Amino acid sequence: LESLGKGAFGDVYKAREKYTGKSFALKIVPSPREVMALSDLLHRNIVRYFACWVDDIGYQGGGSETDSYSSTQSSSDNLSRKYLYIQMELCKAVTLREWIGDKNTQRDFKRKESLTIAQQIASGVEYIHSKNLVHRDLKPANIMFGQDGEVKIGDFGLVTADNDYDAGNLMERTLYKGTPSYMAPEQSRKTYDRKVDIFACGLIFFELLWKFSTGHEKQAVWHNVRKQNFPQEFVHDFLQEYSIIKPMLCLKPEDRPEAKALKKDLEECICRLNAHEIDGHSSRSV
Repeated sequence: LESLGKGAFGDVYKAREKYTGKSFALKIVPSPREVMALSDLLHRNIVRYFACWVDDIGYQGGGSETDSYSSTQSSSDNLSRKYLYIQMELCKAVTLREWIGDKNTQRDFKRKESLTIAQQIASGVEYIHSKNLVHRDLKPANIMFGQDGEVKIGDFGLVTADNDYDAGNLMERTLYKGTPSYMAPEQSRKTYDRKVDIFACGLIFFELLWKFSTGHEKQAVWHNVRKQNFPQEFVHDFLQEYSIIKPMLCLKPEDRPEAKALKKDLEECICRLNAHEIDGHSSRSV
């Protein structure tokens, strides 16, 4: 029906299943890695997988060369190359990146809403890690919202197996896989584990709470936050969240919390915020 996005690891379209009339997201990729992971994942905060199939050619998007896989390949390439079609849950068009952009322009800031989003991300990451997987490319552009508004982690094009923390015998990795501004420091080395996802989450959670007025400001603050140097105003205004986020950005991966503990901390933070709101309403009513 329409293009939803294009990236280095595949193109995504909105498609309608003829027999049911239901709409889905259809991703076309040249590698089976993503579907192998998605087929094992079933969680409310992860984009749901339904089915997949292989075809010899990519989708001819309206006959346009820019919308077509196969038209950009030679005829000999098309004969040997296979394309994997992945049928997935259709999410809302707005990603977390757009949500954050809108938040930065709004006067009224919804702290609890940001914390709820962070808690749902942590819940999804906890589940991914429980399946012995590492996402490796967590960032706002890869986090979406379902039709019911719940957070949905997507884009598993860089997913890989975890090491399960076995006696320091870390698996060798491909260097620099991920998005540089959200990558953990150790992703420049060949050995790392699931704690790279925790580092990325720490940056995302900070971004959910802090307003950037300009891109230049973000660049300056971002560099410092990656080194655990937070704006003083952030520490003052978000002391509870600061105590959660700072350990997530530890240079040493072993010093970062597990996703399970992170989810629990965020849940407790939301509960304290709710209790404070109730106390505030009670005081005003008296």
